[in-house]
Amino acid sequence: MARRPIEPRIDPHRGDPPTRPGVAADVFREALSRWASTVTVVAVRDGDAVHATTVTSFFPVSADPPLVAVALGPGAQVVPWMDVGATFAVSFLAEGQRGLASRFADSFPVGPSPFPTEGAPVVEGAVAALICTVREIQSTEGGARVVVARVEDARVGDDSPLLYQARSYRRMAPQE
Repeated sequence: MARRPIEPRIDPHRGDPPTRPGVAADVFREALSRWASTVTVVAVRDGDAVHATTVTSFFPVSADPPLVAVALGPGAQVVPWMDVGATFAVSFLAEGQRGLASRFADSFPVGPSPFPTEGAPVVEGAVAALICTVREIQSTEGGARVVVARVEDARVGDDSPLLYQARSYRRMAPQE
Protein backbone atom coordinates (compact mmCIF):
# COMPACT_ATOMS: atom_id res chain seq x y z
CA MET A 1 0.00 0.00 0.00
CA ALA A 2 1.46 3.39 -0.95
CA ARG A 3 2.14 5.77 1.88
CA ARG A 4 0.65 9.25 1.61
CA PRO A 5 2.91 12.00 2.98
CA ILE A 6 1.67 13.84 6.03
CA GLU A 7 0.86 17.42 5.16
CA PRO A 8 2.68 19.98 7.32
CA ARG A 9 0.29 22.35 9.02
CA ILE A 10 1.19 25.29 11.20
CA ASP A 11 -1.67 27.37 12.46
CA PRO A 12 -0.33 30.76 13.59
CA HIS A 13 -3.81 31.71 14.79
CA ARG A 14 -4.25 28.76 17.20
CA GLY A 15 -5.76 30.12 20.40
CA ASP A 16 -6.82 33.39 18.77
CA PRO A 17 -10.52 34.21 18.69
CA PRO A 18 -12.22 32.93 15.53
CA THR A 19 -12.29 35.43 12.68
CA ARG A 20 -14.77 33.45 10.62
CA PRO A 21 -18.50 33.50 11.33
CA GLY A 22 -19.76 30.67 13.49
CA VAL A 23 -19.46 29.37 17.00
CA ALA A 24 -16.17 29.66 18.89
CA ALA A 25 -14.05 26.48 18.81
CA ASP A 26 -14.04 26.00 22.60
CA VAL A 27 -17.84 26.34 22.79
CA PHE A 28 -18.25 23.93 19.87
CA ARG A 29 -15.94 21.35 21.52
CA GLU A 30 -17.83 21.68 24.80
CA ALA A 31 -21.19 21.15 23.08
CA LEU A 32 -19.89 18.10 21.19
CA SER A 33 -18.47 16.61 24.40
CA ARG A 34 -22.10 15.95 25.36
CA TRP A 35 -22.51 13.63 22.35
CA ALA A 36 -22.02 9.97 23.29
CA SER A 37 -20.14 7.91 20.73
CA THR A 38 -18.90 4.34 20.44
CA VAL A 39 -15.11 4.29 20.65
CA THR A 40 -13.54 2.77 17.54
CA VAL A 41 -10.04 1.93 16.41
CA VAL A 42 -9.30 2.44 12.73
CA ALA A 43 -6.39 0.29 11.55
CA VAL A 44 -4.51 -0.32 8.30
CA ARG A 45 -2.02 -3.06 7.51
CA ASP A 46 1.22 -2.13 5.74
CA GLY A 47 3.00 -5.43 5.18
CA ASP A 48 3.72 -6.82 8.66
CA ALA A 49 3.05 -3.49 10.38
CA VAL A 50 -0.35 -2.28 11.58
CA HIS A 51 -0.99 1.44 12.05
CA ALA A 52 -4.00 2.42 14.15
CA THR A 53 -5.74 5.37 15.75
CA THR A 54 -8.66 5.81 18.14
CA VAL A 55 -11.64 7.52 16.54
CA THR A 56 -15.03 8.68 17.82
CA SER A 57 -15.93 10.51 14.59
CA PHE A 58 -17.34 7.44 12.86
CA PHE A 59 -20.82 7.10 11.40
CA PRO A 60 -22.88 4.97 9.01
CA VAL A 61 -23.75 6.65 5.72
CA SER A 62 -25.95 4.11 3.94
CA ALA A 63 -27.18 0.53 4.38
CA ASP A 64 -27.56 -0.18 0.66
CA PRO A 65 -24.85 0.11 -0.51
CA PRO A 66 -23.14 -0.40 2.88
CA LEU A 67 -21.15 2.82 3.37
CA VAL A 68 -19.52 4.37 6.44
CA ALA A 69 -17.50 7.51 7.06
CA VAL A 70 -14.73 8.35 9.48
CA ALA A 71 -13.14 11.72 10.17
CA LEU A 72 -9.38 11.69 10.75
CA GLY A 73 -7.31 14.54 12.10
CA PRO A 74 -4.22 15.52 10.10
CA GLY A 75 -1.92 13.77 12.59
CA ALA A 76 -3.82 10.45 12.79
CA GLN A 77 -1.49 7.45 12.51
CA VAL A 78 -3.46 5.96 9.59
CA VAL A 79 -3.61 9.07 7.36
CA PRO A 80 -0.57 8.21 5.19
CA TRP A 81 -2.19 4.90 4.18
CA MET A 82 -5.69 6.21 3.45
CA ASP A 83 -5.99 6.45 -0.32
CA VAL A 84 -8.90 5.55 -2.60
CA GLY A 85 -8.88 1.76 -2.92
CA ALA A 86 -7.06 1.16 0.39
CA THR A 87 -8.46 -1.38 2.84
CA PHE A 88 -8.85 -0.69 6.55
CA ALA A 89 -10.71 -2.08 9.56
CA VAL A 90 -12.91 -0.31 12.08
CA SER A 91 -13.12 -2.13 15.43
CA PHE A 92 -15.85 -1.08 17.88
CA LEU A 93 -14.19 -1.43 21.28
CA ALA A 94 -15.76 -3.34 24.17
CA GLU A 95 -16.26 -1.88 27.67
CA GLY A 96 -13.12 -3.63 28.93
CA GLN A 97 -10.87 -2.13 26.24
CA ARG A 98 -10.35 1.38 27.67
CA GLY A 99 -6.59 0.80 27.71
CA LEU A 100 -6.56 0.18 23.97
CA ALA A 101 -8.65 3.29 23.37
CA SER A 102 -6.14 5.39 25.29
CA ARG A 103 -3.13 3.68 23.70
CA PHE A 104 -4.23 4.34 20.12
CA ALA A 105 -5.28 7.92 20.96
CA ASP A 106 -1.55 8.54 21.57
CA SER A 107 0.66 9.72 18.70
CA PHE A 108 3.16 6.94 19.45
CA PRO A 109 1.20 3.94 20.79
CA VAL A 110 3.27 1.47 22.82
CA GLY A 111 2.27 -2.01 23.97
CA PRO A 112 1.49 -5.47 22.70
CA SER A 113 -0.43 -5.63 19.44
CA PRO A 114 -4.14 -6.49 19.72
CA PHE A 115 -4.19 -7.32 15.99
CA PRO A 116 -3.77 -10.68 14.25
CA THR A 117 -0.42 -11.27 12.54
CA GLU A 118 -2.11 -11.44 9.14
CA GLY A 119 -5.44 -10.62 7.58
CA ALA A 120 -7.70 -7.72 8.46
CA PRO A 121 -6.34 -5.60 11.34
CA VAL A 122 -9.32 -6.14 13.65
CA VAL A 123 -8.87 -5.63 17.41
CA GLU A 124 -9.22 -8.96 19.21
CA GLY A 125 -12.31 -8.93 21.47
CA ALA A 126 -14.00 -5.99 19.70
CA VAL A 127 -17.80 -5.74 19.95
CA ALA A 128 -18.00 -5.50 16.17
CA ALA A 129 -15.67 -4.86 13.26
CA LEU A 130 -16.05 -3.65 9.70
CA ILE A 131 -13.57 -4.30 6.92
CA CYS A 132 -13.78 -1.40 4.49
CA THR A 133 -12.45 -0.12 1.16
CA VAL A 134 -11.90 3.63 0.74
CA ARG A 135 -14.17 5.10 -1.95
CA GLU A 136 -13.70 8.84 -1.44
CA ILE A 137 -11.66 11.26 0.69
CA GLN A 138 -12.65 14.85 1.37
CA SER A 139 -10.31 17.36 3.01
CA THR A 140 -11.97 19.80 5.37
CA GLU A 141 -11.36 23.44 6.07
CA GLY A 142 -9.79 22.52 9.42
CA GLY A 143 -7.33 20.00 7.96
CA ALA A 144 -9.23 16.82 8.82
CA ARG A 145 -10.06 14.19 6.23
CA VAL A 146 -13.46 12.58 5.91
CA VAL A 147 -13.03 9.08 4.50
CA VAL A 148 -16.08 7.43 2.93
CA ALA A 149 -15.73 3.67 2.57
CA ARG A 150 -17.70 0.65 1.42
CA VAL A 151 -18.10 -2.11 4.00
CA GLU A 152 -16.85 -5.39 2.50
CA ASP A 153 -17.25 -7.58 5.60
CA ALA A 154 -18.71 -7.28 9.10
CA ARG A 155 -18.08 -9.23 12.28
CA VAL A 156 -20.23 -9.09 15.40
CA GLY A 157 -19.32 -10.00 18.99
CA ASP A 158 -21.35 -10.20 22.21
CA ASP A 159 -19.93 -7.60 24.61
CA SER A 160 -21.27 -4.12 25.37
CA PRO A 161 -19.56 -1.21 23.59
CA LEU A 162 -17.18 1.30 25.15
CA LEU A 163 -18.66 4.80 24.93
CA TYR A 164 -17.06 8.22 25.13
CA GLN A 165 -19.04 11.19 26.42
CA ALA A 166 -18.22 14.36 28.39
CA ARG A 167 -14.49 13.62 27.95
CA SER A 168 -14.76 10.28 29.78
CA TYR A 169 -15.18 6.64 28.88
CA ARG A 170 -18.67 5.39 29.74
CA ARG A 171 -20.61 2.18 29.78
CA MET A 172 -24.20 1.54 28.87
CA ALA A 173 -26.65 1.13 31.71
CA PRO A 174 -28.58 -2.15 31.67
CA GLN A 175 -32.09 -1.93 30.26
CA GLU A 176 -34.90 -2.44 32.74
